[in-house]
Formats: sequence, structure tokens, C-alpha cells
Amino acid sequence: MKPAQRLFGIGISGLISGAALLMATQPVIAAAKLTGVQVTPTATGVKIVLQTKGGDRPQVFSVNRGNTWTADLVNTQLQLSSGTFQKANPAAGISLITVAPIDKNSVRVTVVGQGSSPTGQVTRSNDGNLTFNLTQARVSATRSDPKQATAVKPAKFGRATQQGTVQSQQPAPILPALPNAIAQAPPSSPIPATTAQATPAPSPAPASPLPPFQGSTPLVPNPQIRVEGNTFTPPAPIPPNAPLPLPRAVAPPIGDIAVGQIDASPSFIDLGTAERVPRLVLRDASSREVLSLLARSAGLNIVFTADQAGQPGQPGQPQQPGQQGQAADGPKVTLDIVNEPVQNVFNYVLQVTGLEASRRGNTIFVGPKLPNSARNVVIRSLRLNQIPVASALNFLVGLGAESAISRERLVTSVNAVPVTQLQGAAQTAITQTQTTTEQRVEVQRVNFTDSTPFLRGLQVSGDERTNTVTLIGEARKVEVAIGQLSQLDVRRRQVAVNVRVIDIDLLALERIGTSFSFGINDTQVSNDGGIGFINFGRRTPGTTGISADLTGSTIGTATGIVNGFNNRGFVRDFFLQLQAAVTNGSAKILTDPTLVVQEGQTSEVRLTQEVITNFTQNITGGTGNTPATVSITVQKASAGLILPVQVDRIDDNGFISLSIAPSIARPDQQVAIQLPGTGVIANNFITLLSERRVQSGQFRLRDGQTLVLAGIIEDEDRTTVTKVPILGDIPILGALFRRTDNQNRRREVVVLVTPRILDDSDRSAFGYSFTPGVETQRVLQQQNRR
Repeated sequence: MKPAQRLFGIGISGLISGAALLMATQPVIAAAKLTGVQVTPTATGVKIVLQTKGGDRPQVFSVNRGNTWTADLVNTQLQLSSGTFQKANPAAGISLITVAPIDKNSVRVTVVGQGSSPTGQVTRSNDGNLTFNLTQARVSATRSDPKQATAVKPAKFGRATQQGTVQSQQPAPILPALPNAIAQAPPSSPIPATTAQATPAPSPAPASPLPPFQGSTPLVPNPQIRVEGNTFTPPAPIPPNAPLPLPRAVAPPIGDIAVGQIDASPSFIDLGTAERVPRLVLRDASSREVLSLLARSAGLNIVFTADQAGQPGQPGQPQQPGQQGQAADGPKVTLDIVNEPVQNVFNYVLQVTGLEASRRGNTIFVGPKLPNSARNVVIRSLRLNQIPVASALNFLVGLGAESAISRERLVTSVNAVPVTQLQGAAQTAITQTQTTTEQRVEVQRVNFTDSTPFLRGLQVSGDERTNTVTLIGEARKVEVAIGQLSQLDVRRRQVAVNVRVIDIDLLALERIGTSFSFGINDTQVSNDGGIGFINFGRRTPGTTGISADLTGSTIGTATGIVNGFNNRGFVRDFFLQLQAAVTNGSAKILTDPTLVVQEGQTSEVRLTQEVITNFTQNITGGTGNTPATVSITVQKASAGLILPVQVDRIDDNGFISLSIAPSIARPDQQVAIQLPGTGVIANNFITLLSERRVQSGQFRLRDGQTLVLAGIIEDEDRTTVTKVPILGDIPILGALFRRTDNQNRRREVVVLVTPRILDDSDRSAFGYSFTPGVETQRVLQQQNRR
């Protein structure tokens, strides 16, 4: 056990079994099957399409190692006809592409570049396939013309001997001149360059204005410096690994949308004949005459009315001068029909002219607006389960139906009556209040400008007590209205939200680790604090003879980071440290409820205690011998944990939009106050509260994911001074009679939220498989006997 101040670790434990962090560990799902690989060269690299089917979408983790780009597909099974896939030189800059399995449920895609590692981007299509767009990284360099290169004169180098300096007889090689633009090598592999220079002749030192030093030998002579071995070359700095910009704008992901279709085709009049019209040509003919001609060809009668009123006793619409004949015969129509059934032509004329028609026996009633006695009117009553009747009525009114709602409201009338008091008193006014109930009938109807409502002519009525809607109108319109209400009357989904609030003492936090060592013959293995040592042989090797470049280099490559976050080990490390903190007492779980919340509702957990936080004093002045009236109001607040959870929406793709606002308030200290005018100090104490609150806002989680809200840290420094009365106030000497205690507290609140959608369908058997124990079963039997 080693003390630490931060939260890291290794492993996972049973505290948060099956939970996830921000990126969330997913529940166990079926593995997808990789059945095909397509490789297509592009202008900048290569595109790899992996065809998958079945299971859920694979999880992809990518990493660059040297000149290789590797992508691991988790929860994926490779099922190719050839077992594995391999293709050499598929595109410029790419030397090899391989697809091979890692284990039973993992597949690795490896792309080897030429000279440098390619960069990849992963996209998902709507059909479930994965697409890897790989781009070969190029080093921008400007090459100079070799013909324009100039030669450099050879320089002579000297070598040191015991007799002196001897000039070398071999000339130095002729080097080309440096071009204007030099190609730069990658920063990760710097190439040191050494320029040969001739040894300059020593220049005479300037004359010193001071006289020469004539003293004796200095106490500390200048040391002799000798450099041996290779020259140390510092490692090249590693440039920041900034993410590559997206090649194009990417829209947010969308899910599946549930679509309901209802047949809205108009109703047809069945003439009961198969006769066909060989040819019929009419121009500006009366619709009444055309319908009569078609009805007689089918052996039926027709009753036509041009009245616009629709109901007996109601005045019709006024006619314009010169339109009496047109109104009596109906609207004009032009026909050019060849080889069409008589029944279809009859219904086409009705649809074009907008006339209503209904058949009873061998007679057809036709008119612009038929009365209810001549229409095929049906009445249907629907008792809704989920949707309120007011919402259903508003929805049908928006489609063109008409509704009348009877509402009651309270009306309060206030009248001022002047009253004269006794002689010498001022005149006052007394108010009389009267409350009555007013009942009003509101007609709801919508008038559109450019469109014709489909349900025009349908009458709807609702009863709020029984949540029933009554539909009155033609059979076809009633059928369409019932279909629309059936799609709206769906259950609101419910979600079980598990919320864990953990209070951690950061000063008492300890890191948990392991240390071990063992040896076999001349081999020793040791692990201490996550650092491992393996020594072969009896001697411990040193660093003599090891180049500086080798000792300064890094070993291995970090694990691939998805979306800028390394999620493979962090989840296990984080939850292991939470479990260890709770086990050793440095953290405690304040609450761990599981709340069942319906969509659009709010649930709240309150573990509080009321404390007095303030006093409000009101003094009313008296007159004459009447004393003043003093009223004191106590203001209270809740100290403890308040955890509201609001579920805004649960969509059809398993995503939950919710928000939480945990608040933790604890008593900090008590303060004695004196109320003015009372002179009493005792028992007048108010409590100051220290509160930690976080408002998450609305966020979205998938079914079974876990959100971790951390970083709610409280840092408190408190200094307590105790002293001996009188003696502790003496200057300087008073320090001997005082004691000062400094306390520091650092606490952090971690909130874990895990929602799970409940299955409310008929196939769900949750809650029906309870098997009571012996004692519980005995109690239930006793209650049944009563």
C-alpha cells in the first residue's frame, strides 16, 4: 500500500459490475460476421470496405506503429471463404494489406505503408459496412537540379602524432553544394550532419592593460578535462500529435425512425356493374346530366340537389346573378373517355366536382353538401389508454375535424359598497365578493388557406372523465381518424435509473498496488510499483558501452486512443480505485437508489433534515396605550442530499435524454444572533450551510451506459484558536497560553448514473417470477385466509 493523492489503478471490481464510463462498457451482444473485403485505390491512397452482417456494430480501435496502420475490430468474427485476406501493392504508397483474426471474436486489419505510416479514417454506412479511408503521408520536399550544383573545394584534415601535426595526403571527397530548399527528414529520425572545416591558424591575443601576474602557484589549479567515448546527441523533440482535420463535414448520426402508414384514398360508390364506356366526349357539360347518364347505363336512379345548406331549415348560400342555371345543374365538367369502366367514370366526376354521394338500394343521392339523413353516417366511441382526450381532440381538429368543448370557470365579482360609520368617523368602503360558475361551449375549427383538410365534415367530441372520444361522420373519414389515434395512443416508456453518489476523502485516499519478486537459477524477476526488472546472469548489467541514442529512445507504442480517450484500461482502473476507497473507509456511498421514471417525468430523492438558517422580525408600532407587536418568523432549509432526476425523452433507438442536479448541503457552523428589541441572545442560533451542487444539463445515454460526474471538490482550510482567558490576550507572552489547530479537508463527490429501459410489452415477464420464502409464504397464506 502506497499513499497517493490521485485516482488511478488497475483492474475492476464488483462495485460497478456491468457499468460503463463516459464511453460506457456495453452489455454482452452478438458478434458481427465479416464476410467480404473490397479494396479500391483512390487518388490519395486506398479505400477498404468490410462487409458485415448480423450482430451489433463492431467497435474499432486503431493505432500507428512505425510504417504500419493497424485497426482491431472487437466483437467481430472473420468468415471469409479463403480464411484470411492479403493483397500486395494495392495502391501507390501502400505495400501490403492483410485481414486476419486475432481470436474467436476479434479481427485485425493491417496496412503497411512505404516509408511512413498511412493515416486512416473509419466511417460506417447505413447497411452496416465499415469503410477505411487510408491516406499515405508524404514528406514535402523541393529537389534541386543536379546540373546547377557547384563543387566545394576539398579541405585538408590533419591527424595528431607524437611529433606534431602532419597534413593528410589524401584529399577530402568533393561534396555537392547545398540547394536552396533542403528536404527535411521526419523529426522522429534525425540525421546528424558533420561539416569538414580546416583548422584555423591561431590569432595573436590582444595585449592586456594590466601588468602580468607575478604571484605563486594558485591554491586550486585549473583541472585537466578529457572527453572520451562518443559525443552525446540529445534526442529529437517529439512533435505534438494533433488530430488530422476531417476531410469533409460530417453530420451527426441519425437513428431509425418508426413510420406508420394509413391509406387515405377516398371512398368509392359501387354501381354494381361491369359496363365500360367505349367512348364519351363532352365539353362544359352539366355534372348532373353526366352523372344521370352514367347512372342510367348501370340501371340505377339518381337524386341530385344543388342546395349548399346541407341541413333542412338552414338557408343556402346566395347565388350570384346569371348563375342560377349553373347552380341548379351543378358545376360544369369536360370529359374525353375511351374504354373505361362506368363505375370509375362516375367516381371520377364526383372527385373532380367535389360533390358528395351515397347509395341506398338502387338510388344514389348527389349534392354539394348532403344532409345527415342522406349520408352514410357512422358513430364510433374510442376509450383512449394513454393520450389525454384534450390532446386527441386538438390533433383531430388540426386534420380538419370540428369539436365543441364545454368548459366551466369560476367568475369572481367584487363590488364596493360605501358605508358611513358613527358621527365623527371617516367614511370607509366595504367590498362584497361574489363567486359564480360560468359554463361556456367552445367550438374548435381550423381554416387553412392553401390546403383542404382531409377530415373536413367529421365531428368529434370528448369526455374527460372517461377519457373517451366520439367520432361522427362518413365511414371512410372515421376509419382514418381511428387509425391516427391508434398510432398516438402509445405507452410512454419507463426507465430504471440507478444513481450512486459517493463522497471521497481525497486526503485519506491510498493507492493500491502489488510488488513481488522471484528467481529461477540465474534469472531474477522483480516487479515494484508497476515497474518490472528481469536480470539474466549473476551480474547486473550496467550502461557502459550503450550509446546515448539507445538509452534516450522509447520502447513500444502507446495503445490506440479512440476519440481522444484511452478507454481500455481507464474504466477498470477508475472503478477499482472507487471500490478500494469504499472498502478501506476513505469513501462512503451516500445513496444508491434505483428510480423508475416515466418519460417526461421527474423523480427526486431527499435525504435531508431541516435546520434554522435565519430569523425574520416584524415590528408593528402601537398607538396610545397599545404596545408594539413583535412577530418573529423562522426560516428553515434542508441539510442533506437532494437528488432530482428528470427524464425528458426515450427514443425508439434506445437513447435516453435526461438531466440530474445533485445537491449536498451540510451544517458548517452555528452562529448566535441577538434579535433587536428583545435583548435575548440565548437559544437564538442559526446554522450556516456548506453546499455542493452540480447541474448536469440535458445529456443523452444509451440503454445500459454509465455516466460519471466527477470533479465536485470541496477544499476547506479551518484554523481553530483556543486560549486561556485573559492570559491568552497578553502580547508576546500570550502565545504560551494559546493553541492553534489547522485542519485541511479535501472531499470529492462522484455521481454514477446508469439508466436501463424497461420492457413494457406483453412478452415481458418481469415481476411475475417472484418466489417467496418460507416465512413470507406463511404470512401471505395467513392474509388469504382472512
